[in-house]
Parts: sequence; structure tokens; C-alpha cells
Amino acid sequence: MSSVRERDNHRLRVCRATAQGCPGTLDEEEKTTGGVTLKRIFMVLLSATVLSATAVGQTGRRGPLEGVWKVAEVVVTGANPSNTSNPQPGLVIFARTHYSMMRVPGDQPRALYKAEDPTDAEKIAAFDSFVANTGTYEIAGTTLTIRPMIARNPNFAAGGFQKYQFRVEGNTLWLTDKSTDLNFRLGERVVASAPPANETRMKLTRVE
Repeated sequence: MSSVRERDNHRLRVCRATAQGCPGTLDEEEKTTGGVTLKRIFMVLLSATVLSATAVGQTGRRGPLEGVWKVAEVVVTGANPSNTSNPQPGLVIFARTHYSMMRVPGDQPRALYKAEDPTDAEKIAAFDSFVANTGTYEIAGTTLTIRPMIARNPNFAAGGFQKYQFRVEGNTLWLTDKSTDLNFRLGERVVASAPPANETRMKLTRVE
């Protein structure tokens, strides 16, 4: 037994000296732990790390709407038609499951208060001169449904929702909705908006 061990040790010293591998001996890269080589353990761990990183990258991929969008154009057809190619400021922000929407309809800036304390008429004009709501959203095919948690109109945020048809091309987003796609609470019921009926097509460009 001693002679066999001495023979193997001699072969290992020769192999190391000549930088060659030796069949029948265990060099530093092929030392085993319970019959499994350390090289194999390393390769398994490396593969697991790569697969884990790939999975994280896939789950971290942005949805089609995620980002910040600026209102670039608004076209209304049907009742009270209009075509606003140079709209007042408007931003729509989509996170993974939440959104925020604020914009000033039309192409005229909002009227400023004449004093620190606005009159009742000025308050009404300020209320009517912007759109604001924020909450959660969901996508089914090309249909976007927003469900506000906070809104300028409290009835909209009390169980209301609005549906849009959306289309994304590069850095451009189109949102199209009919007036009957807007639903809000009246008493104990959530109802669709009443006529006059119209359709709004909003074009947005990506900011980030």
C-alpha cells in the first residue's frame, strides 16, 4: 500500500513539473468532495447564477405603457368637436400598476387668481379648467382601464373607472375613449356618463 501511494505521489510530481495532466491521479482542479469534482460544483453554481440573473431581467422588463408621457394633441369628435394640436400642459405617468394623469384641456392657459384669496367664480373656473386623477390601472389586450383612488371629481374616485383603447408606436402613445367609457358613482350605483356622446383621441409622446 505504501509503495502504491509513493508511486502515485511520484507521478503527480512529474505531471506538475511538466504542466501535463495525469490519468489516474487527482490534480488540484479535480479534487473531489463526496465523489463530485469541485469543477462541476463551480459550473453548476455559475449556471444557476446566470439563470437567476436572466429571470430577474425578464421580470424587470417595462410594460408597454410604463414611463412618462406628454400630451401632444387632442382630437374630439361627435358632440362639441375640437382639434387641439398645441395643447396646454398635460402629463400621464404609468408605473408598473399605478398611474397619474393631469392635464389642462384646450389650448388656452388657466386663468390666474386676481388676489391671494380667490372668489367663488374663480374657484369654479379653476376646478373646470383641468383634469386630475391617480390610482391603479390594468391592461387587457389593447384596452386600458384606470381606477382612480384620488380624482378632481370625488364621484369618479368612489368606485368609478374609465376605459381607453391604446396603441403604442415607438415613443408615441394614442389613447382613445368614448364618453360612455367614463363611469362614476351616483348614490349607490356606478353608472356610465350620460349623453351627449363623443370620442376623444389623445396623442402623447414619451418624455422618459
